[in-house]
Amino acid sequence: MTLSKQIVIVAIVAAVGGAGYYSWPVAKTDAASSKAAFKAPRQPGVVEASAATVQRMERVIEAVGTTRAVRSVEIAPLSAGRVVESQLSQGTEVESRSLLIALDSVVEKADVLEAKARLEEASRALQRSDSLTASSGMSQAAIDNLKAQTKIARAQLERVNKRLEDRFLRAPFSGVVSLSDIEIGSRVKAGQVVAVLDDLSAVLVEFSVPEDHFGSLGSGDALTAQAAAFPGRTFTGTIDAIDTRIDTASRSFKVRGFIKNADRSLPAGMFMHVSIALQESESLVVPEEALMIDQGQPFVFRLDPAKDPGLFRVDKRAVAIGRRGFGFVELTDGINPGDEVVTRGTQKVRPGAIVKKRDLANTDSANAAHSADTGS
Repeated sequence: MTLSKQIVIVAIVAAVGGAGYYSWPVAKTDAASSKAAFKAPRQPGVVEASAATVQRMERVIEAVGTTRAVRSVEIAPLSAGRVVESQLSQGTEVESRSLLIALDSVVEKADVLEAKARLEEASRALQRSDSLTASSGMSQAAIDNLKAQTKIARAQLERVNKRLEDRFLRAPFSGVVSLSDIEIGSRVKAGQVVAVLDDLSAVLVEFSVPEDHFGSLGSGDALTAQAAAFPGRTFTGTIDAIDTRIDTASRSFKVRGFIKNADRSLPAGMFMHVSIALQESESLVVPEEALMIDQGQPFVFRLDPAKDPGLFRVDKRAVAIGRRGFGFVELTDGINPGDEVVTRGTQKVRPGAIVKKRDLANTDSANAAHSADTGS
């Protein structure tokens, strides 16, 4: 090996050795820094919390039902015929006993005239028999026969008068007539429904209530109802009747509510949300956002004081839900008055984690100051 090659090899070995020597303290320092960083304590998470409080709440029963007219009847003729007059003005009020439909009645009027004539004839024959009886010119059997013929003629007249009356369909009560396709000249059959008459001066709402509330309701109790067609409007009424039987399949019973409908705004068949407020009672409530569900089981994260001041340990507490209000929910088990529960940050915490509460007062002050600076 030549002298020049030996010199190059020595130079390379020296360079590699020097690089390793000078880089060793840096690598050692980086490793120490990484180890120190790994061992650094984890900062506690920040959550917002609220204390469970006792409030007075109304016990409210909520249900859904459908309206129906306080009185409703299907208008149908008792005999077939042709319509010669129609007063089926849809959507307008009709008075009781006012004419709705008239069928052709020429034959019935003729039958009435014939029956009247037969009755008059039988009556005159009976009158003549009275004078003949006085002179003993007629037997008692013949007189009895004339009396029977008079009664038969009178019954026949009543029968044909009823048939004539049935050709004119009248409103049995005041109400509103539903839509109808019957026109003058239409041919209708006996029993064919030609219109529906609804009394909408009030409506009935029927709904189902769980059997647990059977002893809590009574006739005359107040109720309120709302409909999607009238947002922001509340209809008031009372309980009209309570069913005496409980459905064994649904474990509920029927309740019928009565709501006055003076302006006729509520139609029959409308879907309504019904609320019945019972007596007030004290309840333990928490903000609704504190409630969480895990596999069907509701729970909250309660904050228990930790060893270090200002820190808290998260405790997962199963709870039982009661009534609900606007923005809060009643808890009947699992939490005591004054317990603090996590309201914000619930998705970031786990049972046993150490957290601290956000200072809402300072946060609000800072936000207000920032808004003032921005505005100026």
